[in-house]
Amino acid sequence: MEREDIRIRIAGIYIENGKILLVKHRKNNHEYYLLPGGGQHTGEKASDTLIREWKEELSLDIVPGEFLFMGESIPPDIDSRKHVYQMVFAVSRISGKIQLHADSTLVGQAWVDINMLPNLVLYPLCIDQIMASIHGEQETPYQTYVWG
Repeated sequence: MEREDIRIRIAGIYIENGKILLVKHRKNNHEYYLLPGGGQHTGEKASDTLIREWKEELSLDIVPGEFLFMGESIPPDIDSRKHVYQMVFAVSRISGKIQLHADSTLVGQAWVDINMLPNLVLYPLCIDQIMASIHGEQETPYQTYVWG
């Protein structure tokens, strides 16, 4: 079970041929992208969460890689939304064919050219950290994200 007051989200970065794999969400007619991943359950290792979430969302088997960065999003109205921590890992290998398991908010997936990332609506707002990790820089391993 997830904690009710704080959500820990485990996400992964996988890049192939200069493109990053993202999932597309839609909520209240607003479309945005996220790194594939999801909520960690109590007692579940972060690497196991990453494996489970990629399988649930995309039907892919993955091999988790190194920890890259983390951040937190604190909503302006804490009574109606959760405080979220996101931990991001590299995904060193994927196997299988992408089959999206769409739900009420998950509506698609996309291979996005890494140079196009700054033009996307991506939540949480971690594009600077993604770009730094892609370029082998250790810009900010921890960041507080602006609520989007």
